[in-house]
Amino acid sequence: MKVFIGWSGTRSKEVAEALKDWLPDVLHSVTPFISSDIEKGKESVHVLRSELEQSNFGILCLTRDNCIKPWVLFEAGALSKVLQNAAVCPYLIDMEPGDLPQPLWFFQAATADEKGTQDLIRALNAESELVLPGQQLRRSFEKWWPDLKPKLESKAKPLGPPASAQAFHLINVKTLTVLRALGRPHKNGEPLDVGNYSGEEQEIWYCHQVEKRYYAIVSLLTGQCIDVEGNSTAEQAKIHQWEFQNGENQKWTLALQKDCSYKLRAKHSGRYLAVTDGGIKQMPDTDSRSQKWWLAPIFTY
Repeated sequence: MKVFIGWSGTRSKEVAEALKDWLPDVLHSVTPFISSDIEKGKESVHVLRSELEQSNFGILCLTRDNCIKPWVLFEAGALSKVLQNAAVCPYLIDMEPGDLPQPLWFFQAATADEKGTQDLIRALNAESELVLPGQQLRRSFEKWWPDLKPKLESKAKPLGPPASAQAFHLINVKTLTVLRALGRPHKNGEPLDVGNYSGEEQEIWYCHQVEKRYYAIVSLLTGQCIDVEGNSTAEQAKIHQWEFQNGENQKWTLALQKDCSYKLRAKHSGRYLAVTDGGIKQMPDTDSRSQKWWLAPIFTY
């Protein structure tokens, strides 16, 4: 049985590659394909279309940030046309089925944990030409699951809120400029700055609640969160972007001010996100407009 595994982004690709290597161990009849298998020099879109048409089952490795990307939606649509919606499974790395946006929520999803992966294996087995009996399938899964488990757990850190959550701009009260995430997606240590509004993805943020009163503030563009460099508690410590690791230096409270702006206070240091002459830094509370931010929601119609 030919299985097409779709992905978009670094974490999604790594999970797709782990599945590709692991699935044939559990189900010998499975032949997985991912786009990174395409030989150099071949026309990629033509090869992908051919592989999609030949596939018997489709798995889409989804994260909170890639589930609305055009390429993922293209693969989902192409698979649904070929397979008539019967054998397409979103495989959810850092989200739950209820977080899926349209049109992906039409498909029966599986979470990238032990139970969800077992459900995926059962679905694959049911579509296979060589169906394994229940007990044999269970023994095969239990034998090989320890090989896949750590690879999934390392990728399942929450990077942001559900795709349906409210997006916003962070506008500094003093400079009237918007906070921007610079750099490449999923690359740790990339910088932040402020600039004039342009409407680009680098200016869009989400709040993901990680504890009572504390949020990770996540970039739509990079998937990284606002992080105080080196867990520093020092005044004027640099603020940059980092993969969410549940660090205290990645958790912020949003304190509403009288002018309806907010101060963003780091949990580990008690200092505030501020615009300074030296860039985006954490500063003690001075009640300066440079450390106040308007959260401007982005409405879609």
